[in-house]
Amino acid sequence: MGGPVRHQKLLDAVADGVQRVEDLARELGISPSTVRRGLTELEQAGRVVRTHGGAVPAPAGGELTWVQKGLRNAPAKRRIAERAAALVEDDHMVVLDAGSTTTLIAERLAGRSGPTVLTTGMGPMSALIDAEGIELVLVGGRVRRRRGAMVGEFTRGVLDRVAADLAFVGADGLVPGRGVNCPSPELAAVKEQQMRAARRTVVVADSTKVGSDAEPYWAPLAGPYTLITDDGLDTGARRALEGDPHCTLLTVPAPGAPRTPARGD
Repeated sequence: MGGPVRHQKLLDAVADGVQRVEDLARELGISPSTVRRGLTELEQAGRVVRTHGGAVPAPAGGELTWVQKGLRNAPAKRRIAERAAALVEDDHMVVLDAGSTTTLIAERLAGRSGPTVLTTGMGPMSALIDAEGIELVLVGGRVRRRRGAMVGEFTRGVLDRVAADLAFVGADGLVPGRGVNCPSPELAAVKEQQMRAARRTVVVADSTKVGSDAEPYWAPLAGPYTLITDDGLDTGARRALEGDPHCTLLTVPAPGAPRTPARGD
C-alpha cells in the first residue's frame, strides 16, 4: 500500500474497532512494524491516540475522554494505582479526583473495609458503587461528561467543608514549582480545592506527564505534595522533581521492569 492509502486503511480499521497492532497487521496484511510506523504518523497528525499495544481514534473535540485516557500507558497507571492504594488506611477519609488513574485506585480500594471515599469522578464512583466496605460520598455538581468530572460552584462548596486525610489528584501535566496542568479553568479550580481539603496531597501521574504543559490552565501546588509516578522519568524531569523542596517522589517500576518495592516504602 502507498503512504496515504495505507494511512487511510489503517485509520478506517482503527475506527472500526480493530485497535491492537497485531490485529491491525493481520487485518491489513502488513507487518507489525509498518503498523507501528503508520500509527505514529497518524498520531502526529492528530488522527489517533496511541495506547499500550495499539491505538484508538482521536476525539473529535481534541480532548480525550477519561475512558480513552485510561488506555494510555495503562500498565504504568496500574502500578501507580497499587502504590497509591497502599497509602490508604482503614480509618482514612480520602478524596479521589476524576480521572483514569484515580479510577484504578478506586478499583483497588473496592475490596477494603473502613475507608470513606469522597469523589468528584464518575469513574471512581462506578468502581465503588457496589463496595459495601467503603463509605462512598459523591461530591456532586455539574458533570463535565467528556472527563466524567463534577465541576462548578456546588462542587467547590462541598469540598470547602471537607477535612480529609488524603487527596489523590490526577494531572494532564505536572511542572515542578508551578503545578498541575489541565484543559479547563473549572477542572483546575476543583483540583485546587481538593488539595486544600486534605492533610496530604498525592498527585498520581505517569512519567510522560512530568514536565508537560500542553494545557492552558493550572492548579498550583502551593505546599508539600507526594508524586507517585513510574521510573521512566528522563534525567531532566527527575532532576527537577528532586530539586522541588515541596515534592516527595515515589516511583514504581516502569512497564517491563522487574517489580521491586518502590522507594519510600
